[in-house]
Amino acid sequence: MGDKSPKVEFLADNGIIEIHYFDNPKDKSYRNWKLPESIANELISWWARKGKKLLFPMQIRVKKCELTMYSEKYIEIKSVDCQGRTNMTGWNLPAAAVERLIAWQ
Repeated sequence: MGDKSPKVEFLADNGIIEIHYFDNPKDKSYRNWKLPESIANELISWWARKGKKLLFPMQIRVKKCELTMYSEKYIEIKSVDCQGRTNMTGWNLPAAAVERLIAWQ
């Protein structure tokens, strides 16, 4: 890993995964997201299946969320309710954080 590559840390507690994303490993400040484990597992499963064959923009709906990518750098995640409608809850994660989430799991 180079000096300028992002640093990612994970904390898990009571069904929630907290992600700390440092743009630069030397930074003291970071961006932070909290995802339910169920959403994180859906994201990990989809990312592992997707391979490198994506055309942008892309949008896919999986069991508990809707995933959208306009480029290879960020993934927009919206949770869906039991009837498949999107909720107000959503996240916009860097793809690098998702890649590291798979390795961390």
